[in-house]
Amino acid sequence: MMTSLPAVLSFVFVSCASCCIGQDQKPVPALPKSAAAAEGQQLAGDIQAQFAKEKIAIDLKAGTVTVPAVVIAPPDAIEYLLIHRKGKKHEALFFTDSKPSILNAALLLLGLEPGKNATFREKTPPPSLEEIEKGADPIEITPPAGQEFFMTVTWKDDQGKPVVHCIEDLVADLTAQAPLANAQWIFLGGRMAPLYRNEPEVYVADFEGNIVSLCYLTPDNHLGTMKHERARDDENWTLTENVPARGTEVQFTFHKHKPELVQQREARLAAEAKLAVPKGPAEAARPSEPQKPSDPQRPDGGR
Repeated sequence: MMTSLPAVLSFVFVSCASCCIGQDQKPVPALPKSAAAAEGQQLAGDIQAQFAKEKIAIDLKAGTVTVPAVVIAPPDAIEYLLIHRKGKKHEALFFTDSKPSILNAALLLLGLEPGKNATFREKTPPPSLEEIEKGADPIEITPPAGQEFFMTVTWKDDQGKPVVHCIEDLVADLTAQAPLANAQWIFLGGRMAPLYRNEPEVYVADFEGNIVSLCYLTPDNHLGTMKHERARDDENWTLTENVPARGTEVQFTFHKHKPELVQQREARLAAEAKLAVPKGPAEAARPSEPQKPSDPQRPDGGR
């Protein structure tokens, strides 16, 4: 019987009983139903108290987890969407004071299941120097795989009106010279590991402070990563003009299910891509049709 909150939370964090209970521990006799129900209620209350302490709001019905965050908006390329205050602020878009392990517990309770991080290996045989100079990659990359999640960010403008964006509206792809498109967000769940040799395992993200990455980083101490054809490039991502001023307080929301805002954005981008397809010779000879007015909600791209 696990009665301590740390033991329960550790179980939730790593989704593995062996991290909380010794493998050789003897079974504990079952409690009477009334006692088990009372203990379950107490335990649920303790866990909710931990979420409240970390300012983590979980809505199981809506499938969302929300944390308060603050805009960092560094001038250089960014590697992380979200970090803890102690993370890499010079490479991140937002930071939060919510503890990564407790945030991870909330995401697990939401029903997200940890996937696999990207992996790298050298090609055998390796490409020649001439091939590399022409763009051949000497590294073979297996992209991350697992359960997809989604993110939105909400804040108030100067008039106090709420502004909400998909996270993709806030990230510029420097190669495409456009806001981020065709990205997936894969839940990793972080990992337990000793910080130093022969020391007990800890939830590493609580010490490193990195939560969601924009590029492929190993080991997978962070909770989530982007899957994208250019995610290997850690210098390819910066901010769009939609990002509010540095220091702006926001609500950063994780979604288990694709929110309507994301669906609308994907539909708009698909329609724009269809209009941008080059015309064939027969089409090119026809008089051009008047273009529809641009969408005033479309992001302006990176700075």
